[in-house]
Amino acid sequence: MDEFRTERLLWRSSVPDDLDDMYALFSDYEVVKWTSSWPYPSDRAFTASRCVPVDPDAGIVGPFMLDRRIVGCMGIVKGEMGFCIARSDWGKGFATEMGSAVVARFFRDYDADMLRASAWVGNDASARVLEKLGFAQVGTSRQACKAQGKDMESRDFALSRTDWLAANPLAIATERLLIRPYRDSDAVAFHAIASHV
Repeated sequence: MDEFRTERLLWRSSVPDDLDDMYALFSDYEVVKWTSSWPYPSDRAFTASRCVPVDPDAGIVGPFMLDRRIVGCMGIVKGEMGFCIARSDWGKGFATEMGSAVVARFFRDYDADMLRASAWVGNDASARVLEKLGFAQVGTSRQACKAQGKDMESRDFALSRTDWLAANPLAIATERLLIRPYRDSDAVAFHAIASHV
């Protein structure tokens, strides 16, 4: 089973035993109304179909937990990121914390140059999370929302690998040394070193 940790949270692949917790999460209309494909009222069979590992070639999707309690679900499938958080855990920074790790995992394991995401107009909290992760709005579109039973206007976002790498430069550390990208503030030190050659 694939899994990784952040400072507070554990993400792992979906498993059939997640059914009861996921069904409870997606039975809250205030959560599910911001998703595109989840029905409302919640459908147990549909939820069970989502509680299985995703084909790794398609992406990564799974629940994330705080102290063994599922607080949300997040993933990227075919270059499209999606997430939801239990209403009791809104406003605690969990989506941004886990989102940073999921985006890093995606760019590490997949060779795609672009990551996409969307948020319904009115879902300002999700849009802010995407912006904190480095996404920029690239347009709007109309998409079907199963829970609300209608087409809705969506804000469409994108994050390129180039922009993500610029904001998250690679650093390699050993016990005593660190290799990191050059910074303008390094110029004085480089000049001093070069002057002694």
